Amino acid sequence: MIELPPPHVQQAQADSQTVVFVCEHGTVKSVLALAWFRKYAAERGLKVRAVSRGTALDSAIPAPVMAGMRGDGIAPGVFTPTLLSDVDIATAALIVSFDNPGALSRAAGRTKTMQWDKLPAVSADYRVASDTIRARVRRLVDSLAPKR
Repeated sequence: MIELPPPHVQQAQADSQTVVFVCEHGTVKSVLALAWFRKYAAERGLKVRAVSRGTALDSAIPAPVMAGMRGDGIAPGVFTPTLLSDVDIATAALIVSFDNPGALSRAAGRTKTMQWDKLPAVSADYRVASDTIRARVRRLVDSLAPKR
């Protein structure tokens, strides 16, 4: 099972490469992407950090999402949703946005961005949404890993 560190440890740091996953509420798609990223990055020995952020936060990860993540072996443990900050943007190597044009416009010209829009809704079908996010994250990790 992948455990996420406490929020103070998740803060972006200028001395590391950080991928920032951003969804509106900071508790669903960005958290799934973060958990899959950490799993695949660890498997590849990739020295890139990842964080989950939101722009209109919910207070917690929804129970069905937590249950799905536990089933996938990637439950986040203790997790506090965190707003996207200017520090996150300034220190990010990449910002991946889920249907969040506001986050992309804030980051425009300041760091690399990637849009992952119109993905299946997690609330409609956890498995389909998680598998879709997992496949994109795996491709992202593969693209960041040193070539063998």
